[in-house]
Order: sequence, then structure tokens, then C-alpha cells
Amino acid sequence: MFNISDKTKFQLKKVAALSILFLALFALGFYVVNLLDFRPVVKTTPKPVPVIDLQKDENLIKRTGTDGINLEEFAAWAKANNIVSKDVYDNDSDGDGLLNYQEYIHGTNPNNIDSDGDKFSDKQEIVNGYDPDAPGDAKPLVYVKIEKIGVDAPMIWSQSEDAKKALKDLESGLSHFPKSAAPGEKGNVIISGHSSNYVWAKGDFNYIFKNLNDLEVGDIVNIKTIQQNGKIIFYKYKISEKFVTAPDDEKIFANPDAPVLTLSTCWPLGTNFKRLIVKAELIKS
Repeated sequence: MFNISDKTKFQLKKVAALSILFLALFALGFYVVNLLDFRPVVKTTPKPVPVIDLQKDENLIKRTGTDGINLEEFAAWAKANNIVSKDVYDNDSDGDGLLNYQEYIHGTNPNNIDSDGDKFSDKQEIVNGYDPDAPGDAKPLVYVKIEKIGVDAPMIWSQSEDAKKALKDLESGLSHFPKSAAPGEKGNVIISGHSSNYVWAKGDFNYIFKNLNDLEVGDIVNIKTIQQNGKIIFYKYKISEKFVTAPDDEKIFANPDAPVLTLSTCWPLGTNFKRLIVKAELIKS
């Protein structure tokens, strides 16, 4: 009797084990058939982000008009450089400190902080008067034009404050004071020129600023820069004050945050005791 009961228990355990195995296989089969998707995977590509139609942007139309920028050309430039952000005009795509519209004006790469690969950022070069799209220490050509007094002369990037070297530069045009700002940039752009000189002095610019005193508040001074990439940039300054002072007057060299221009020449004519100073403020670039 004991042996039969033992056998029965064994059979019951066997049946239970088989039942569990059957249920497990059934559950697995149900999962495979009903929950797994054996359909072929269809590859989908994300919908392209629509490019903003810059030529229909009212704010951009106004901004480019004020800045003298051709909107159609700017839009084509933005597209070519894959700039599609909403704030395409005032954004700094490469983080070099130049806004996109400034990159466009200078012809630099908005996706590369150092367009000419000389280890200096585009912003650093422009602020310090260097050509941002030309390697080395190349500087743009600069011309100063004051229609009222018939001035149209090149500006020389003087490298020294030494008086003899400065006089040598003045033989070839107007002289940019080496520690002053570059045209169009924040700070004080100081440009000097002869009002008179010795009759035997060399150069074609010995009297270039002889009529500087005829300028009045509100008159315009135009500066043009030409980079090696062919980009031409115009800066317009409006005269804000005029005065005569000592050559070492700190007011001549004051360096404000705003972009200003200082024109300087010896005064009165035929002397070098004083300086006639004309100050102007940037109104358009």
C-alpha cells in the first residue's frame, strides 16, 4: 500500500511539471504570435525643417534697409552657409563675437571663428584693424573722404608713435594713431594730417587738412575700407564738435565705448604749437 501511494505522488508531480511546462510554452507562443511585430521595418527620414523665407521677414527688411545690406544677397549667403535660425541676422553662429550680419559684411566664415587660419579670431582681427580674411598681419586699405573740404586720401596704418616715423607716414597720406581704434569699431579712431609743411617737404599731402577748420557740427566724414577678399565697407561719421587745444590734451585721446572719430592737424597754419581737433560720431556702417 505504501509503494502505491508513493508511485501516485510521483505521477502527480510529473503531471504538475508537465502542466507548468505546457503553460510556459503556451505563454511564449502567445507572446511571439501576438506581441512581436515581424513586419519589415520601414525607414523614415525626419521632415526637413523649413527654411525661413528671409525676404518676407518684415523686421529683416527694415534692418537690412537701415544697414544698407542687399536682402536678397544676404538671404543667399545665409542659405549657402546653412544658417536657418530664426534670429539669423543678429545671431553669432560660430561664437567669435561677430554677429552673422557682420560676418556677411566682412566676408568671413560664419561657421569658423578664424576664417584665415592665423590663430586669431575674426573678431580680434577686426577690432585691432587687421584683415580677418587674409593671413598674417595684413590690414585693409583705408580711404578718408570729406566732400565739403575736398579731402580724398588714403590712411596709413602707422606702426610707431615716433615723430620722425609719423612724419614719414604723412608723406603718403593721413596717419592712423597706432594705439587708437580701427574705423567703425568702438573707441576713438584718431587720424592726423598736415595743414601745412615746409616747401621742400616730400609727399603729395602736405596741405591735406588745410581747410579742416571749415568743417562744422553736422558735416559728414566718410571712411572706406577694402579687404583682400574684395569686400568694401563704408563708415559714415557726423561731426559733433570742433576745438583748438594743446598737442597733449587728454581729450584728444579719450577712448569712449561708443565708436568715434578724431581728426587732428597742426594749428594755426604754418605752426605746430596747437592742434585743431574735429570730433565725429559713427552714424552708419
